Amino acid sequence: MNTALVYPGIKSVEFINSLIMFVHLDNDRTFIVPLEKFPAIQQLSSDDKKAFEIIDATHLSFLSIDEIYSVGELIGLSAS
Repeated sequence: MNTALVYPGIKSVEFINSLIMFVHLDNDRTFIVPLEKFPAIQQLSSDDKKAFEIIDATHLSFLSIDEIYSVGELIGLSAS
């Protein structure tokens, strides 16, 4: 029996200010992500925050940091 969780995909990301990121999902939900939980993202400049890519709708990567974040991690459902 396969018990793996299937997370919705990331449709887009929006930064409201230096403390909050919205993660818009393909199931029409939006999660408010407090950036204090992701200090590497929080410390990015405004320009660096714009330089990201969504990988296969399941991961988020920023060009200026060496981290890849899963949708589950961003919405608080998993550690990876």
